[in-house]
Amino acid sequence: MTTVDDFTFTGAGDEMLATLNHTDTDTVVRIRPDGRHTTVLSAADGLRNPTAIEARGDTVYVLDAAYVTADDPNLLVAGLRDLR
Repeated sequence: MTTVDDFTFTGAGDEMLATLNHTDTDTVVRIRPDGRHTTVLSAADGLRNPTAIEARGDTVYVLDAAYVTADDPNLLVAGLRDLR
C-alpha cells in the first residue's frame, strides 16, 4: 500500500505535489485537478522515504528522512519549473 505523507500546492491553481512513502514507491508526484498524476522525483533522484514537501516560489524542498533505510537522510531541493 502506498500512502501520501505530505503535500503542497504548486501555485498553479489546484495542482499539487505529494510525497508517496512506502518501501517500493518512494516518490514525489504531481497531481492535477482532474486527478491525473505523474512521478516527478524518485529513488533515481536520491529519495528514500520522503516525509515532507514545501513549495516556496520556484523552489521545492523535500525532506527525505530515510527512516526505514537509515542511510543518507537529506533535504532534496529542486526547481519547481523542472517538475512540471
